[in-house]
Amino acid sequence: MLKMSAKQLKTTVLFTVMAIGLGFNVSNALAASGVKAAYVETVSPSKPFSGTVQVLNSAAAVGPGTGILGVTSITLTNFDSSAQQVFVFAPVFSNSTTCSGSIIGGGTPQMTVYVQPFSTLHLTYPSPLVFSSATGTACVAVEVTTTLHGGGVEMIVNGFIN
Repeated sequence: MLKMSAKQLKTTVLFTVMAIGLGFNVSNALAASGVKAAYVETVSPSKPFSGTVQVLNSAAAVGPGTGILGVTSITLTNFDSSAQQVFVFAPVFSNSTTCSGSIIGGGTPQMTVYVQPFSTLHLTYPSPLVFSSATGTACVAVEVTTTLHGGGVEMIVNGFIN
């Protein structure tokens, strides 16, 4: 026997009356919500990725090199005594299938951020940024576009590989 509180019974009756008034078949609506719930899972990505790169006077890249990189967070740390403008982008390499080749250009996604002196900026992406370069490499590049005064910038990339 099914036991319901008075509040649960009122809610069920109200839902049923509203559904009938709108022309819905209640059993189909309840069945559809059960099917949807059965297919939604929360799982850990099978191939997590974390990489670090230091930037001084030229662009540098980090990534797995193969697959598609879904970035869930980027952390930028400015070790310089002045604020730095930092350009993060999908790199295009001259002749490389890894993330260590010569960067000759860039694609999307891309962004420019400003990191204060001796500070860390943490960016999170609940819906991952997808990096899959035109050259077929899954890399994230970073370049400091202002003048460094003895320090550097570090970028840490976290995400997963498909």
